[in-house]
Amino acid sequence: MKFIEEAQEGILSFFNYPYINKELLSQIKGPIILHISDTPLSSYNYIFRLINILKPKYIIHTGDMVDNVKLEIRRNRLDCYRQGIERLTEGLENNSPSKIFYVMGNHDHLKTVKRTTKKGIILPEGSLELDDFHLNVSHYFKEFPYKADFNLYGHSPVPGHHSENGINGLNGLLNINIIDLSNGNVFHIKYPIGTNSARGMEFKRIKL
Repeated sequence: MKFIEEAQEGILSFFNYPYINKELLSQIKGPIILHISDTPLSSYNYIFRLINILKPKYIIHTGDMVDNVKLEIRRNRLDCYRQGIERLTEGLENNSPSKIFYVMGNHDHLKTVKRTTKKGIILPEGSLELDDFHLNVSHYFKEFPYKADFNLYGHSPVPGHHSENGINGLNGLLNINIIDLSNGNVFHIKYPIGTNSARGMEFKRIKL
């Protein structure tokens, strides 16, 4: 049965469709936070479809929103980046009732995001409170001086997901992270096949 599920997941992922088994869906009570990071253009349809299934109350993107365009080192690709941002924000904001937060990454362009977003909230790194849960949000992993339930970040595969001093660290580059706000449970969903290649990153196996 597990082999069949893995095969089905792989096939759907190849065609940019998420696979969520019934057991996982039954465990998610909601409302939920959906956390993503470092998203190349090729992952957008997959993410939009996942949002339509899960209907998160909140979406948090911790930066590098068009991650196949390495804008920090390729400034001449700003037009390509703008087109990607327009597609991402339209897909997130027009098709979802979710409250959406954007944290800028090193490959993001603040003025372009400000001009493009219609209802998204652009956050500086720092603290955020949602439904009685305290979160630290940043593109980079940081140890903030204030207490939080979750630390959300991306940018690098290291550190991975971890728990330390009562704070759950969730790396949105490794997985799409789901936080169930009814009980604080966390679930991980894989990005579609080819995401790391589209990011220009092929990393070694990481122990989570």
